[in-house]
Amino acid sequence: MKILQVGSSLMSWGGIERYVAYLSDGLAERGHDVVVSCGPDTPLHSHITVPAIPIVNRRKLDFPAMAKYLRLFRATRYDVIHVHFSPDFLLPTIAARMTKQPYVIMTRHVVLPWTATKVKLYSALYDHFIPVSHAVERQLEASGVPKRKMTVAKAGCPPLVPARQREETRRELGIDDDRFAIGFFGRLVAEKGVDTLINASAATERRVSFEVFGEGPLSAPLEVRAQEAGSRVRFHGFREDVPECLKAIDAVVIPSVWEEAFPYAALEAMSVGRAVIASRVGGMAEIVEEGSTGYLFNKHDASGLATVASRMASDPEANLLMGLRAMEVHRTTYTTQKMAERIETVYRSQATLL
Repeated sequence: MKILQVGSSLMSWGGIERYVAYLSDGLAERGHDVVVSCGPDTPLHSHITVPAIPIVNRRKLDFPAMAKYLRLFRATRYDVIHVHFSPDFLLPTIAARMTKQPYVIMTRHVVLPWTATKVKLYSALYDHFIPVSHAVERQLEASGVPKRKMTVAKAGCPPLVPARQREETRRELGIDDDRFAIGFFGRLVAEKGVDTLINASAATERRVSFEVFGEGPLSAPLEVRAQEAGSRVRFHGFREDVPECLKAIDAVVIPSVWEEAFPYAALEAMSVGRAVIASRVGGMAEIVEEGSTGYLFNKHDASGLATVASRMASDPEANLLMGLRAMEVHRTTYTTQKMAERIETVYRSQATLL
């Protein structure tokens, strides 16, 4: 199939950008002719290995970008046009419809409702929707999207491969040998729930620490609060060596207070054999198998997080087994290849109905 992944409004390197890059690679490996529309100076452009078409779309009504899509679609017929981010939801798709492109699909990456107007408009413009989790599917269905127009196809990622030994990285990070270190990886913003770690730290046994990797607008306030509370939450800032840091800690925590759809932080942790502790929001219960690959707790519940953290620290062998099971689940279910296979199935099954 000849496939266009629309990424012209993707300017950073977050979950949606990773999704587009990994999906494009996976589909190309399966023999498809894949190209990505994206800005030439964006992180997405630097990460993809398939050809790129230089189009930048900075807003929903970016008419110069629409003109570029019209020229592209008049010159090229694609079997599938796949759209991912809200600024691209309208004009590229309208251009595709004006030029009679056969099949336009959208992946919905967030657990947020649509208004009745958006449901009507997008249902008319798109042939099908791919929610990244059943949590997203339920939200779209509650908004009025017909279930027959949706197929859940979950994401995947390549396994992270640390380049250094665990002990070396732990020494560099200042993590003692007897410390049970729980790592957070992400932006320091309110919705990520890092304040829950500070509250939980006071209720955990002393050998448990929370290691925070990332930066954001709340970096300084959170560090000050952690120091004032005397908590065992340490901030390491932004790190390029994420695989090594993941290997150095003992478990990963995702304490989000907003509805995480299907975060890559969990999949990446599983790929290096780390159990995941997560708040019970969005699609997290679809990733974390309670008591098998990790544990869930209620959002904002610092006491619940502390209880889980202490339980894991007190039984390192059980924690290790959970990490190994998480790695196996990633290997069998959440690789780039499995992701591409799932989405190719959606392409083929829906295209036959047109």
